[in-house]
Amino acid sequence: MTNKHMMPKPRGWLASAVRCALPLMLAGVALPAAAFNKNAYVVNQFDNTVSVIDTLRNAVTATIAVGNAPQGVAVSRDGSKVYVTNTADNTVSVIKSATNSVIASIPVGGFPTSVVVAPDGLSAYVANANDSTISVIDTNSNTVTGSLPSGSLPFAVTTSPTGKFLYTANFGENSVSVINTRTGLTVATVPVGVQPTSVDAGPFGARVYAANQGSSNVSVIDASTNQVTDTIATGNSSDAVAASLLGSRAYVTNLADGTVSVIDAIRKNVLATVPVGIAPDAVNVSLTLGRVYVANSGSNSVSVINPLNNKVIATVNVGNFPTAIATQPE
Repeated sequence: MTNKHMMPKPRGWLASAVRCALPLMLAGVALPAAAFNKNAYVVNQFDNTVSVIDTLRNAVTATIAVGNAPQGVAVSRDGSKVYVTNTADNTVSVIKSATNSVIASIPVGGFPTSVVVAPDGLSAYVANANDSTISVIDTNSNTVTGSLPSGSLPFAVTTSPTGKFLYTANFGENSVSVINTRTGLTVATVPVGVQPTSVDAGPFGARVYAANQGSSNVSVIDASTNQVTDTIATGNSSDAVAASLLGSRAYVTNLADGTVSVIDAIRKNVLATVPVGIAPDAVNVSLTLGRVYVANSGSNSVSVINPLNNKVIATVNVGNFPTAIATQPE
């Protein structure tokens, strides 16, 4: 579909030439003696910035300049650092959350789309779409220490709750790669729906979800067998998926509908459809904050959903074309 010198084909109906935004959803683990970072971090692709939202007040408190065409974001397990992928620079910006300042810029692979921090906090993994690789970053030294192969055009990456496995959504081959982080080997390639753009693992590691934009559905993978057990229809252009940290729900943004589908993870059906902003492009679930956060790329805003009643309780204006959002993993 592309080569390593070309930018992947834009995938959203509202997209421009740099449009390939991905969410970054993190699997939850307990953090010993971790400080509580009450902020949400929103990547604004067209501004080359990150908006910092105080989630207790639902207000933007800072705007941080990063690299060119930022697309993915992840918060470290202790809340002290924020990692942002810059697709036009082939770098990752490292932000110190205490000062809202960029403290490092790390060269990675071609067109880095997504980043996730390992449960032990020692590594960060970056999906490089144009190279079909995963860069491994040592979070202590802020250097790349290795590269892992993935499927074609990995648009998203996440870890299992233990950190033993990586899962990549391979847009170019309609699959999810399962990579053993200890050996660096791909242990399975799982066929899913058309053009998967997001992947997330449930909190207990039993299920993995892939949002398939081209087929407007979600593939549910049994992590013990690496087989798809269910396919759940959602709204139009299923773009991002995030599992509830208690495992009972999954939230899917429907890019073309301006909605979020709420999936019952046990019954495998859609419980509710929540109207949000225009072209919702990323979703993040926070157990600590008790909220679901949705980045609306077409309306330059973040919708805050109360998961108890599936209602939007706040709308926060951010920068131009927000394409990813992250809070501190639990």
